[in-house]
Amino acid sequence: MVICSGVLGYLAIVLPLQEASRHEEEISITMKAVFFVPALFGVGLMLIFSGKKSGEIFGTRESPSPLGIIVCIVMAGVGILLYEWLKSRLRGYGYDF
Repeated sequence: MVICSGVLGYLAIVLPLQEASRHEEEISITMKAVFFVPALFGVGLMLIFSGKKSGEIFGTRESPSPLGIIVCIVMAGVGILLYEWLKSRLRGYGYDF
């Protein structure tokens, strides 16, 4: 998950910013890809460091733990903020989103 978040972050965030700095004619960004970068990274780190206790920490799909719900809400908020930040940076380069 951590490696996937790095690859996805490069493709969804870094590449559009590089294209904007080169003044490419058209740039596309995907909200879903940008949104999942912090979620994959955060959950991946928690899984790495918690190991087998991750089931206790996150709970199950049917009954998630309160901490699992909080982590999901925080990661969703960070993903939305990251997407809005990326849009504002690209607007600064003169692109309209």
